[in-house]
Amino acid sequence: MKKLFVFFFPAFLFFACQNTETSNAVKITGTIENPVSENATIRYGDSTVTADVVDGKFVLDFELTQPEMITFKHGTESGGLYLEPGDNVTLTLNPEEFDETLRLAGDGAEESNYLLAKYLLNEKYNEKMKDIYSSTPAEFAASMDKIKTENEQHLDTYSKANQNMNSDFITNEKSSLLYTWAADKINYPSYYPYYAGEDAPELELGDDYLSFMDKIDLNDETAFENNRQYAQMVNAYINGMGQKAGEGLDNLAGMFEAVNDKIKSSKIKSGILSKTLTNFLNYNDATGAEKYVEMFNKMSTDEKQKKAIAETHETAMKLLKGKPAPTFNYTNTKGEAVPLENLKGKSVYVDVWATWCGPCKREIPHLKELEAKYHKNEDIVFMSVSIDKMEDKEKWLKMVEEKELSGVQLMADNDWKSSICTDYAIRGIPRFLLIDKDGNIMDKNAPRPSSKEIKEVMADLAKPKMTSMK
Repeated sequence: MKKLFVFFFPAFLFFACQNTETSNAVKITGTIENPVSENATIRYGDSTVTADVVDGKFVLDFELTQPEMITFKHGTESGGLYLEPGDNVTLTLNPEEFDETLRLAGDGAEESNYLLAKYLLNEKYNEKMKDIYSSTPAEFAASMDKIKTENEQHLDTYSKANQNMNSDFITNEKSSLLYTWAADKINYPSYYPYYAGEDAPELELGDDYLSFMDKIDLNDETAFENNRQYAQMVNAYINGMGQKAGEGLDNLAGMFEAVNDKIKSSKIKSGILSKTLTNFLNYNDATGAEKYVEMFNKMSTDEKQKKAIAETHETAMKLLKGKPAPTFNYTNTKGEAVPLENLKGKSVYVDVWATWCGPCKREIPHLKELEAKYHKNEDIVFMSVSIDKMEDKEKWLKMVEEKELSGVQLMADNDWKSSICTDYAIRGIPRFLLIDKDGNIMDKNAPRPSSKEIKEVMADLAKPKMTSMK
């Protein structure tokens, strides 16, 4: 199951009354036709449970203390399930048609099957995302209203046909449809230029475009903590205000100002600014950010968040422009070790990617074009580091060969836990790094190959450098 980009991404937690006499044990008994992996895995919160798939059969036993959104994974695809303490369900799947065949049966299956059916219902809209987000304001509003109405009707019909569904789940889902509709409308102005292209006419939204937000409570702590769609909506709303203030530190200042102006709840303030600071520190030069870290520490009472921000800030300070680039040493397609320090004296453009990453693969043609242009320049090295799992090494080797990927092709040793991810604070891919000839950070979040900016950067790197005359 592919991740939904904007439309109706399931919440991870649901507010529900809990019967303290109910067992916390949960059991999933599965049958997989034509399994593509030796394992079946579920993730929820910070927990991961894995079972061996033997002759297409597996059993996952675990405990829940509250209702949870569970991510079930087999092979490279995954799907969202909703389970409660005490649920005992069977799961059937044919990986060749993952989305269409993943189904549950038994006590506690109704909510999960609703979510799976909901995904299929909205898949057609995700496929039309470019057309929807590049449409006129009136057309976009009509599309959002249609999607919301269709999903509300689906929930109503499904819940009437499945009387055993958790009433709190249904209430939460009704709210989630509203919050997702609102978040999509909030995101429209920022997504429109990306999907419509540079030559598209400018949007004329009017000063009252976001007036629909006046009817939504921005200080609902229960919803912020337990409903992912609500949290995404509030974050999108505040982010939009921050973007109006400018880029870099101006954007960060705008976010703090918007939060203080619109949000009264200290818990929601802390949640939004924690995420804002984390993203800023991970993707931007941290120079000048200490002021906002201090402001956050004075405002927040969440010690866990403050500790996480401190650790993120510490890492970001090590990745300032001009700081020594954290080294790594991975093997190429021939099994030869290639230490980063061996490339000192050359500018290195690093692509961190994986074979399963769609956006990564969309950058490949642009990367190949860029590399071909500077292929004869011995002062510039193009390096690609895959963070595929070791069990997928053959898949990586095959893609390198089939797509005729050149440059230095390496595979990291421990996927997301590899040092390149931890040392460079990489939380998402594709991610590009620029390292200068002295082995120092030039840009920890360099422009993508498809951007105009990287062409300007490369042109500058390729210029002959003047040496002083003695």
